[in-house]
Amino acid sequence: MSESFRSAMGRKVVSRATAQQLGVVDHLLAAADCQRVAAVIIGRGKKAQFVDWDQLSGFGADAVMVLDESALRPPGDEREQQAAQGKLDLVGRRVLSESGNLVGSVDDVVFDPGSGAMESLAVADRHVPAAAVLGAGSFAVVVAASQDPI
Repeated sequence: MSESFRSAMGRKVVSRATAQQLGVVDHLLAAADCQRVAAVIIGRGKKAQFVDWDQLSGFGADAVMVLDESALRPPGDEREQQAAQGKLDLVGRRVLSESGNLVGSVDDVVFDPGSGAMESLAVADRHVPAAAVLGAGSFAVVVAASQDPI
């Protein structure tokens, strides 16, 4: 069953080892190629902590499970620092086709909670397949020309 970025926001992040809440999901970081979720981000700015997708033991409807507190880490590079500040959030980002046409803005992102594979972007009244995403940055998400509005 698919999951969405919006529905994941605010979900508890819990240590499997101690059963303690470590925080809540602030946002999700897409991999640079926008084909999978790279990390769960707890908090924003200087206090943001990252949990790499491969450190999750489960992404359930009620909580995101990690093995223990050692799964949390600070941002590792400039891209992650931008993500911690919310500058790489896909939700709300404008979507441009590679032809330079505005497709709309990202309302949500649908992904597989088991693998983290991104399935599609909800843009206006349609779903753009993740395979059509060519790149994403602080200005826009760029998609294949086949996604141009008619």
